[in-house]
Amino acid sequence: MSTESVISTQSAPPPYELYPPARTWSGRIYNWVRQLPRFATHQAIYLPTMRRSRRRRQQPPTANMQYNHQPLPPHANRASTLSFHTVASSAYDCYQYWVAKAQSLPKLPMPASVARYRPLMVCLCILATLLCSFLLFCSIFFSPLDLPDPVFPDQVLPINGSARILTQNIIMRPPGIKNNWSDYKDERIDYLIEHIFPHYDIICLQEAFAFATRRKDVLIREARLRYGFNHHVESPRKYPWDVGVDGGLLILSKYPILKRDSIQYPRGTHSDWLSLKGALHAQIQLNALASFHLYTTHTQASYDLNNVINPGDTSIRLSQFAMLHDFISTTAGNDNDPVMLLGDLNVDAAVHRPDLPLTHHSKESSVYYTWMTKVLKGEGVPASELGDVGNDDLVFSHPWRMPDLVDTVYAEYGYHPVTFGDIDVLINPTQIIPGETILTDHDQLMTVQSIDRLYWSARNTSRLQVVQPVVQPNKVKDNPDLSDDDRQAIHFTQISDHYGLMCQLHLA
Repeated sequence: MSTESVISTQSAPPPYELYPPARTWSGRIYNWVRQLPRFATHQAIYLPTMRRSRRRRQQPPTANMQYNHQPLPPHANRASTLSFHTVASSAYDCYQYWVAKAQSLPKLPMPASVARYRPLMVCLCILATLLCSFLLFCSIFFSPLDLPDPVFPDQVLPINGSARILTQNIIMRPPGIKNNWSDYKDERIDYLIEHIFPHYDIICLQEAFAFATRRKDVLIREARLRYGFNHHVESPRKYPWDVGVDGGLLILSKYPILKRDSIQYPRGTHSDWLSLKGALHAQIQLNALASFHLYTTHTQASYDLNNVINPGDTSIRLSQFAMLHDFISTTAGNDNDPVMLLGDLNVDAAVHRPDLPLTHHSKESSVYYTWMTKVLKGEGVPASELGDVGNDDLVFSHPWRMPDLVDTVYAEYGYHPVTFGDIDVLINPTQIIPGETILTDHDQLMTVQSIDRLYWSARNTSRLQVVQPVVQPNKVKDNPDLSDDDRQAIHFTQISDHYGLMCQLHLA
């Protein structure tokens, strides 16, 4: 006697032919889950009778055996007696294979005390799968990669030789963050490797974030294999459970690094709350007798409204500068090696007077720049200047000081050159247009700010001298290695919304 029962087409569910046919792979999978055949859809729906135990399955049918449904009538036609297994095997070629495979798998009966928690166990298995997938994703996109062995030997600076140093904010933020249509991150990474790295011996980068991307690892690997940057220091990597991204700092050096350190500032405000900013230190050995301390940092950005300075941002930056000075005193206070501090300090040193044109070069320094320099030297700022009227006590002061700390670019130019939000002047001086529009935020166009710094403290050492500190716009149109066709094929006009600063460190 057949073990299948028939349900009349007058009862629910309706015949298969009333279900819409699947037109996509996802639809076929969905219909397969619902056990809808692709062929012979005009038949009535048959449901298999469930047997209660394996022992009853082995017994021959008797007159006393009770069924849950009526048996199939003997006059039923062939099309009506097709079981789901028969139809599924004709619709899906691999169905019978997997059915046979499932029968051969070992069957482990679940104890009744455990089987009652089967839904909970299924949920736990799903959660464990999601957790393992998440950890695998983090290990692929958040952990640093193993670097290959160096190809080139470490560089040694000879007497009367010079090392070329660059600092550059490359606005290489995590995936999905952009100012305009596109930041062209991958294209700019390739441009940096091909056209910028070959010209320098030590490179300091800001906004080179490693969060959820491998671009930073590509920079480090290619710099090592192609140009001999065998040593590097970077901001500590962050993971999703840190609720923040890394500081985005990177130091690349062809010279050996004797000591490396890093600090992390307290969280900033606005979007800087998610960027765990800080500072890096590298004691770089130029040769057996000469070394210097190199520091790079990226501090709290300014979020000003209507060109009014935000006092909260200013206070946070001053506290970060005080932490940075303490960091320098801790790592460089026990020797007399010179100190170089560079990076995107986010303090506009220029004074913008409304009665002067945008093309005017500011020789005067802003009060915020003066405060920053005093705090970095360790001198501190009078509390009365910060709004505490009548209080002449110094805040952010430190017993260890660098009185000879010099802004080398300002000393070289005699004014504060623009490093962010620059302008281009056309034939007539009154025709002024933004210098860069692809990467720069529209609110920052033509703000002509001077926010990138290159400080130097000789510390009574005359053997090492900073010479020729200049602004490096790194514009595509000024690259002599590119043809006109190459320039037309590049979608950006410069490698960042910031200009870089470079200098030569001369060993006498």
